[in-house]
Amino acid sequence: GTGTLTCATASAGSPTFKWFQGSTEVSGQTGAELIRTYGSNPSGEYTCKATLNTVESDASAATTVATHVAITPASPSGADAATVTMTCSADATTATYVWKKGSTAITGATTAEYAYTVAIADADASGNVGFTCEATANSVMGTATVNFSVKPQQPTITATGMPITASGGTGTLTCATASAGSPTFKWFQGSTEVSGQS
Repeated sequence: GTGTLTCATASAGSPTFKWFQGSTEVSGQTGAELIRTYGSNPSGEYTCKATLNTVESDASAATTVATHVAITPASPSGADAATVTMTCSADATTATYVWKKGSTAITGATTAEYAYTVAIADADASGNVGFTCEATANSVMGTATVNFSVKPQQPTITATGMPITASGGTGTLTCATASAGSPTFKWFQGSTEVSGQS
């Protein structure tokens, strides 16, 4: 992708321009338009100056181009107690990172990767935990947010008195999960849910 910044002056004539990313002049750019492409470290504060009849203007007001940030996987999920790594990427040569769970910065989570040990206790009523990565490049910050879907640990079934060998006999199937808390259960016989069993 590309984006364009346009510098203009109300002075009559055919000015040339200088472009600055922060305090650094953008080399070779003397036109009214500055085109920046994805992957070219485009974030930062930009200013321009116009030169007309060898006289240079003051710098324009700054325009901020935010850092593009993305988190992968885009829809993370994991079972209770598992460890899942998320990666934050910024369209920048170098960037600094801060990970947040909800609105709280995570102590020590200041690199592009964050390994989350899944905890059901972190999840909201919908079973999600919100994570944000803040990436700062060229003094400008960008953010990306994902909802991490938390699931209980996969349950196991224990059979007692199975198979049932006599008329009137009974057998019991017990479902258990290692996840902490007080889970409810659903039972299925084949693909059909067993009604009323929770």
